Amino acid sequence: MKLLLKYCCIGVFIWVSSSAKAQEIAVDRNFRYLNLSPQVEIVEDKSKQLTFEQIPQQKFTTHTKESINYGFTNAYYWIRFRLKNNDSIPLSLLLESVNVHLNRIKFYYKNSNGKWQYLLTGDHYPFKQRPVNHPHFVFPVKLASQETAEYYLWVDKHGEQIQIPLELHSEAHFQDYSNKLFIFFGLMLGITGLFVIVSFFLFVFFRQKIILFYWLYTLSMWIFMIAQPGLGFQYVWPEATWWTSTARPTTLSFFYIFSLLFTRQFYPDLRRIRFLDLTTKGFIILLCVFLLLFLSQNPALGLFKNHWYNPVYYEGHDLLIAIKSLTILILIILWWIIGIGIYFYVRTREAENLWFTFAYSMIFVGGTVGIFIFLGLLPDNFITHNLFFVANPLEITIMSVLLANRYRNVHKDNSRITSELADQRQKNAIQLLEGQMIERRRLSQELHDGISLILANIRLRLSILTQKNPSPEMSELVEKLGEVGQDVRQFSQALSPVILEKYGLTHAIEELVEATKTSQSKVKIEFSHDLSDENVLPTLISQTLYQITLELLNNTLKHAQATHAQISLHANKNQIVLKVADDGLGYETTSKSGGIGIQNIRARTQSLNGRFIISRQKKGMLHTVQIPVQTKLFS
Repeated sequence: MKLLLKYCCIGVFIWVSSSAKAQEIAVDRNFRYLNLSPQVEIVEDKSKQLTFEQIPQQKFTTHTKESINYGFTNAYYWIRFRLKNNDSIPLSLLLESVNVHLNRIKFYYKNSNGKWQYLLTGDHYPFKQRPVNHPHFVFPVKLASQETAEYYLWVDKHGEQIQIPLELHSEAHFQDYSNKLFIFFGLMLGITGLFVIVSFFLFVFFRQKIILFYWLYTLSMWIFMIAQPGLGFQYVWPEATWWTSTARPTTLSFFYIFSLLFTRQFYPDLRRIRFLDLTTKGFIILLCVFLLLFLSQNPALGLFKNHWYNPVYYEGHDLLIAIKSLTILILIILWWIIGIGIYFYVRTREAENLWFTFAYSMIFVGGTVGIFIFLGLLPDNFITHNLFFVANPLEITIMSVLLANRYRNVHKDNSRITSELADQRQKNAIQLLEGQMIERRRLSQELHDGISLILANIRLRLSILTQKNPSPEMSELVEKLGEVGQDVRQFSQALSPVILEKYGLTHAIEELVEATKTSQSKVKIEFSHDLSDENVLPTLISQTLYQITLELLNNTLKHAQATHAQISLHANKNQIVLKVADDGLGYETTSKSGGIGIQNIRARTQSLNGRFIISRQKKGMLHTVQIPVQTKLFS
């Protein structure tokens, strides 16, 4: 009986001893990958006082879930697992923790002499302290042939949310996995970074608040996306441990601040709705208060000895409350922004508001999944962990398209208004020209039918008196009076030639040329045209071309000292082209060249949607006037 009791006690001891050991995980040369999380045992150290020497005597709990995720916590965690090399060759494996935001992590292993050693790293230590140069926490695991080894991990993330997804890789599998991971991160960061750069240059060009806030919130999200997978710590701030722990909460807070500011600019009517505007401002103020409080605890500022990230002094309670409060506030803000989009869609039924809502729904899905991971309500795997990497570029792409579409509509409206203003200016100019033409006709008739007849009557009477009482003075007076009458008739003809109205533009120019030849016999003047039907020309265009011809011909005769002048009038592709050339002295063809006459010609031409071109030739000048036949005259 005593012997039986003895064997039973030995059996129970052996069973207890074996059960106290972690489950062995067999590996060999064909091993590639294993999710280690459901294969480990865990001790939760709420007192944060246990040492490594005390841990083997603690009661470990077997973990069976796909991911080690305890949500928000204020404890340390000890993890144990055993590996067995069933192969005849030594193996080199890699242990990976995908969560790169663990404050402190120790990896305990036995060296070749059988003594326990550990590797210490975490985001509270410079990146160069990592055993493997990788954004994730990676530890080398060496197993001799047929060796069975036990390993421990000590993890500190107190005062925040904790996930410890553990994976075991062969070196070849880890290299392949890392390459695919970096391609994925590079693609998503590249898309987001492209929009950050484009939005920056758009702000520099347009200088508008909506683009400024859009750029700042895309920049905040891009920095968050760099910090989240540990790429920022690896490549951008490897020594700035004070920033590594605070980068995500800080950039996330800035992202939602600028998102709310952007929303206020995107919906100008929001500022007229008191409840919506005050609530949005309230959220911005709350985020700013959180940022000030959170950044004041940063060890880089040195404001508090017992700051939130000092593991020696601080037990983590206030930090835990702050992070939980930020998480809840972000969820509420996400719902609020989406609610604003829905409100304006219901109010206006514009597709733009529906797309705005959909875009922020992408952020909401990615952010909610991340928060549920923090709370321990969802597993921390590759899909859930990196969902926001897909959601954020998608949201930014949609918002960029919305902004581009809004500016396209603004550009269309501005173009329409500009076109209407241009039409109105042209209408005013043409009405002015038409008024001038009517006034010229009236003055011409007044001179011809009034003053001209009176002068002729006076000359006739003086002639009769001279015949009765001849004298040299009277004869000279009659002659001078005749010259004045001729000048009045010529002036009346220049204002509104009767021949222009009766016979058309070409006949009027021909008469002008013949009259000029008579008065200026030293200058040879030629006129050519190919107009067959002048009735298609509106009266205003004919009148304008005649006045321009008269002005240019007078300039040639008075200032050019020319001996030869050519006038041509041709129809060319729905436009009338008038050219006046001379072989005179010429002048510089600058934008300010010419006197009042040239400036008047340019103004008249532009009012009829035409062009006035001045070009200097080897000898003399060439003036070209092009006026569309189909010019809209508004009359």
